[in-house]
Amino acid sequence: MSAKDLTNGKNGDVATGERPVDNWLTPAVDIYENEDHLTLMADLPGVPKGRLNLGIDKGVLTIEALAPSASDEHGIYREFGTTGYYRRFQLPETLEFDQVAAELKDGVLRVVMPKAAAARPRKIEVTVH
Repeated sequence: MSAKDLTNGKNGDVATGERPVDNWLTPAVDIYENEDHLTLMADLPGVPKGRLNLGIDKGVLTIEALAPSASDEHGIYREFGTTGYYRRFQLPETLEFDQVAAELKDGVLRVVMPKAAAARPRKIEVTVH
């Protein structure tokens, strides 16, 4: 598996159901790989768990989140609007999608995606006769 196996996509319609988003941002993401899993770390400052939608559908990981802003309260004047985060990734088929785990802590989303057993490297024992 290489970095080119995990591709980024930003297209698609988004409907949060809460209110219109004035500005969509692409969160910064780091992806790490070891023998057992891929780990994706995304920066989502200010996003609470209740405003984060994370899902995998047909091999595509979608991150969609809304950050609370001052506009959440009724104000008299506003110069900036609601900010949302949105990013999509096409995942390799060698992952166990039903075992993906995610954690949101201090504005950082951590998604751990285990590799299927067939995709993991293994050592072959050699017998000598």
